Amino acid sequence: MNKITFIAIFLFFFFSSYTSAVPNPMMKRDDPLSGFKPCNGSTFPITYTLFSFDPNPIVIGKTLVTKVAGTSTVVIEQGAIETVEAFSNGQLAFAKQDDFCKKISENSGENCPLQPGNFNTASTTVPPPGPNDPKGQTLAFDVTIS
Repeated sequence: MNKITFIAIFLFFFFSSYTSAVPNPMMKRDDPLSGFKPCNGSTFPITYTLFSFDPNPIVIGKTLVTKVAGTSTVVIEQGAIETVEAFSNGQLAFAKQDDFCKKISENSGENCPLQPGNFNTASTTVPPPGPNDPKGQTLAFDVTIS
């Protein structure tokens, strides 16, 4: 095998393996939890199997569709509170509390209390702008759901 053929084959395999190994930011990954992860070392009676929102990233003032699915090992009573908090640079930027049972039952057609098992729901909201929100910028937040 001559040198040019050997070098061409080597370069072909080198670059083809490189492109497979390096993450491509333009390629969407199939992540049913949209990047959310369970807290380290924690166990909860509710495990999420799907958490997605559209559009992603969220656009203030535009319709937001949120889909949530999971499994509960306990009865979810009416009045069970879900808290969503968003932090920017370590500062609380947003906090919202909802009746988790009511939110799931309204969208799934079930009644509270919800028995242990699977749940799957979607909701539609329009996130309102805050008084200090910058215009025309994409912001990143650390979000906790409890």
